[in-house]
Amino acid sequence: MAAPTDSSKRRVFRLLRRRAVTGGPASGRSTVEEGALWSAHQRAAVAVRYSGESAQRMASHSAKQRGTVEALSDRARAVAARARDLEAGFARVVDAFARLELVALNVGLEAARMAEGASQAMSLVAAEVREQASRGSEASRELSTTLAEIGSELAQVNTSLDRTRESVAEVAQEAARVGGASADAERALIELGDRLRKATGSDPETARAIDEATDHARALLASLGTLSGKVPQALVVSALRPVLEPLSRMLDGDDDDQS
Repeated sequence: MAAPTDSSKRRVFRLLRRRAVTGGPASGRSTVEEGALWSAHQRAAVAVRYSGESAQRMASHSAKQRGTVEALSDRARAVAARARDLEAGFARVVDAFARLELVALNVGLEAARMAEGASQAMSLVAAEVREQASRGSEASRELSTTLAEIGSELAQVNTSLDRTRESVAEVAQEAARVGGASADAERALIELGDRLRKATGSDPETARAIDEATDHARALLASLGTLSGKVPQALVVSALRPVLEPLSRMLDGDDDDQS
């Protein structure tokens, strides 16, 4: 922390002397209240600054999440479109198996009209082709149904992603509003600090210095009270003279400045 200037020292000592000379409880309450006021102002400023930074982080995270959700939504739409294409392809496969099954049935009928030796072999082949075509057609229908279900699920996922994207956008808007409100509050606190400085003639550093000096003075008085009954007064004065004389000169100099 930077060393205090002569003017700040004089201001601190003037406030301390005013408090010591008046000595009344009203003066003490005024100084304490000023310190408490500046402390509350500082806490509010820190809280507002933290809120603004949190709002900025929320906006940044929301933007990243929105990009991720949009990428997932695009991917889900692409997979759903691919599933529809595959469903249409399996529909064509089912139609081909149905035609093959019909051809095998016609071959079996033609084999029945032929001579017994040749028709038996052809009938067996036709029956086997018809059976395999039926199984292939059934499997293709099952796959087509499964793909339709997958497409429906993907459509629901895409709908959920759209709602999530809208929610993320709302969070980003709220974060922007909170950031704007925090900025307004920070500006108001700065203005309030300026008005407090003009109204009280002090500032946070001065108030803290006065509180610390007051605590040290109380501790010094308590120590002197303890020593007064144990050590001769001349010895106490001799020991404290190197410390008290500079303080006395500073206070006298402050009187000269006021005069």
